[in-house]
Amino acid sequence: MAVIHRNLLQKQTKRLLSENQNSKTTVNYTNAKSIGVLFTQSNRNKYQAIKSLVTQFEKEGKQVTVLCYLEKGVENYDFRYDYFTSNDVGLWGKMQSPIALKFAQQSFDYLYYLDLKENIYLENVLAMSKASCRIGFYKRKNDDLLDLMLNFNAEYSIEEAIDQILFYTRKLGSHGN
Repeated sequence: MAVIHRNLLQKQTKRLLSENQNSKTTVNYTNAKSIGVLFTQSNRNKYQAIKSLVTQFEKEGKQVTVLCYLEKGVENYDFRYDYFTSNDVGLWGKMQSPIALKFAQQSFDYLYYLDLKENIYLENVLAMSKASCRIGFYKRKNDDLLDLMLNFNAEYSIEEAIDQILFYTRKLGSHGN
């Protein structure tokens, strides 16, 4: 991606985030009904871990919506989840994917951003998000994007990292709000 395009997307994300500073009320995990999941499709292991997490949420009676960013040259394994690509962002850094825009407008109780590395496209969707509580892995840059961050241990597999983030989210339900 051209440096100018990347910079414009990051500026657009920052602007969206500042405009989206509405007051949020987080429900405890037990009472949460709607869950959003954002991730970059990078390999089969990550895809399987996400699929397993979605199944867990659904067994708990949660309504789950998943959106993935599909990198160039990466397979969309089962075509199970909606996706968008870098081609869905305009020249001036504005999201043009109807799927991503619809996802961002949903009022999720919890929105999980499950990338261990920075993804400026998904961060743009996060900045637009109407979710009550945005959860993901700690990156200094995400201080304003996420409400709950887990400091990821590099020794963890993606499956273990997701298990940890789910463990701490469930703790939100055990103490109420």
